[in-house]
Amino acid sequence: MRTVATYPPMADVEATVSSKGQVTLPKALRENLGIQTGSRIRFSLTSHGGFQGEPVRYDLDDLWKKADAGPKAPGVLSFEDMDAAKGRREW
Repeated sequence: MRTVATYPPMADVEATVSSKGQVTLPKALRENLGIQTGSRIRFSLTSHGGFQGEPVRYDLDDLWKKADAGPKAPGVLSFEDMDAAKGRREW
């Protein structure tokens, strides 16, 4: 079960969009959300014409699903195969 993070309230912050469509997130916002170099942010459109963003956080199940989604090297087990092997106690 995924837990929802809660963040301390902070004042509204603004940023300017560059000619390349880039935005620098203000330091206070990055610190508040734990965003670091290389962090991923997911944006979604809202029903009232705005958008919201949130840091992308993966739990272990998400990472296993991502690994299962890509091409597999020979001899690599899927998540389901690993569970079955664990149940049989065979590797």
